[in-house]
Amino acid sequence: MESKPAQDTAILIPSYKPDHKLAPYVQELREAGFGKIVIVDDGSGSDYAPIFQSIPHDDTVHIIQYEPNCGKGVALKRGMEYLWNESQCAYVITADSDGQHTAADTLRMCESLHAQGDGLLLGSRNFSEAHVPAKSMMGNRITTAVFFVLYGRWIGDTQTGLRGFARELLPQMMAVRGDRYEYEMNMLIDCATKKTPIRPLPIETVYENNNDGSHFRAVRDSARIYWVIFSGFIRFISTSLTCFLTDYGLYLLLLTAQQYKPGMAYDFRFLIFHIHTPIMIATIVARLVSGSLNFFLNKKFVFSDHHAVRKTLPRYLGVFILIMLLSFGLTSSLHEWFGVSERAVKLPVDILLFWLSYQLQRRWVFGTSVESGE
Repeated sequence: MESKPAQDTAILIPSYKPDHKLAPYVQELREAGFGKIVIVDDGSGSDYAPIFQSIPHDDTVHIIQYEPNCGKGVALKRGMEYLWNESQCAYVITADSDGQHTAADTLRMCESLHAQGDGLLLGSRNFSEAHVPAKSMMGNRITTAVFFVLYGRWIGDTQTGLRGFARELLPQMMAVRGDRYEYEMNMLIDCATKKTPIRPLPIETVYENNNDGSHFRAVRDSARIYWVIFSGFIRFISTSLTCFLTDYGLYLLLLTAQQYKPGMAYDFRFLIFHIHTPIMIATIVARLVSGSLNFFLNKKFVFSDHHAVRKTLPRYLGVFILIMLLSFGLTSSLHEWFGVSERAVKLPVDILLFWLSYQLQRRWVFGTSVESGE
């Protein structure tokens, strides 16, 4: 039975060495009335040509073929490029060809997109069901938790290939980096960073023969995915370490220099903090230098922010001042309260503030908003 929303929706199926489930799935999608069905043969080879030839080609179904195999990310982006240039369907749904996604769930996603079409809609499986392979359940739970800690978005199924979005998001999706399975994780990170809404849609959890039909290589592809998840944070650690060494070196140098001018040292209280002026002066001067370096490194290399400096610098200065005040306030107070060396106490204080700074910069300073156009 054809669905009216389906007529204005395109289905994109990347496929590599498919089995017998592909052709019946395409037929079910055709019967559901989808306006366009694009299948990308990602270098499957001549042995799999009969499977693709068994699928009728007409105005609805289009098959893109090329060799050699380039990866799921490339296949998805080539299909998106075709849809952007050749189809006017209002919505796009990506689906896998290994039988994990039912036509009924694909149609439900289509109807949900037409009811609320903003952002990225994810087909979310229930990994607590008894038939789900243990490696899939544990892998997804770990990835979900890590993604939440680093990017602040709780995504119950980070590995789902059933995803839907409006045509207007095609340029954003085509610009996402990644050639293979890491592309789909990059898509989630890109949406989280740009504050594109991400919504779950519960779907049937299908695993046949322990998911033997999947071409996912557990070690190599998992390594690619986790590298994608952690790469931004690793770059942040690298720039932060560079700036910390600059900051701490200047801090020690200035503390030492002030010892030769004892008349400059006096204490005062501000709110709950006990302020020791040598620590305050050393912290402010060192942080001004390291903070300027940190801003430009994070803007270019960590968050790949392309906005004008005038848009991000005021926010960065707000975070910079907050972290600086907390740094010398906590360092001075802990030095006074517990008698810890002002040189030693700065290390744990700045480690704590490092995590706070990362979250504020990711969420607010360099985070972008699709809705506001920032």
